[in-house]
Amino acid sequence: MKRPKDFMKRAILVITYTVCFVGFYNNSFSQKSITNSKSYPCNRNLAVKSPNDTLEPSSFATGTPTLYKFIDGGYDFGTNTLGDLADAQVYKVTKSYIIDGVAIWAGAKVQVGSADTLLIKMYRLNGEGTDTSGAANDAPNDTIGDLLENIILSDSLVSTTGLTIISFTNPLIVDSDYAVGVDFSMIKDDTIGLVTTTDSDAHKTQLAWNQAADYTWETILYSQNWNMDVDLGIFVIVDTSNANIRDNYFIDGLKLSQNQPNPASCSTLIQYELQDDACNVSLEIYDANGKRMLTYNEGKQSAGKYTIPVNVENIGSGIYYYSLKAGSHLLTKKMSVVK
Repeated sequence: MKRPKDFMKRAILVITYTVCFVGFYNNSFSQKSITNSKSYPCNRNLAVKSPNDTLEPSSFATGTPTLYKFIDGGYDFGTNTLGDLADAQVYKVTKSYIIDGVAIWAGAKVQVGSADTLLIKMYRLNGEGTDTSGAANDAPNDTIGDLLENIILSDSLVSTTGLTIISFTNPLIVDSDYAVGVDFSMIKDDTIGLVTTTDSDAHKTQLAWNQAADYTWETILYSQNWNMDVDLGIFVIVDTSNANIRDNYFIDGLKLSQNQPNPASCSTLIQYELQDDACNVSLEIYDANGKRMLTYNEGKQSAGKYTIPVNVENIGSGIYYYSLKAGSHLLTKKMSVVK
């Protein structure tokens, strides 16, 4: 099922999520217009953030998190009246690493009756599809290692106020480019919408893909598809080392150690290394629901190795995720707390 030729003229409703601006947009792809918008002043250099703030992944650091609602029903990126089957975000790999799980950013969710099932898939990029240059053979296709994680779309399992974190039963090793996908094919009457960056924020990298109702894959930037330049709120949780950063390698300019000891009870040490000088370096600890528990603001730092002692005495037992942010880059790993 291809989108109608006049689709570019259809209107969409945009809901923007950010601490700096909240508003409603009524935009047309052919000519943007804004109606009924309202902005709020903010301080972009807040030293303390609310524990329930949403994690800002690195690909969103320079963009504006946005939820696009399809005027005919549903969401541009999620379930909609077009019957889209899946959305997927491509990740480039320069050296193999381990993935512990996936986090998705859902901006909206409606459950009708019993909760339906959302599928999380990891794809190899060996399929036929279409990008801005025409036919492509690097579209999402085979699932990696038959990996398939099911999420029940219930209020207790899928958050719309933060990230929904899915831990893999068996960590996955990737050694070539891949895509992480959210598959809607088993959703009957529930609704979900994924947060993306704002149109033009992805700099035409064309890493976001959409699977239409006829099972064909097209980049979201392709003119006969959504023709939007965005990245999707679908993120991987990376494990790069079992112990420390000495034998590790840089991912996007960062090295991040496994915390020691792990599990932790009262305190734990986290080492990291910056390949280049960086501004606004911070380490943030999140629980399994994406709720921010601790923040360590390190400010501007020169290239080199650093260690942060993390006090976990006041948080409960469970699985947590710690994210190193340095400028527009981010790396996330998992740790355990046992009391």
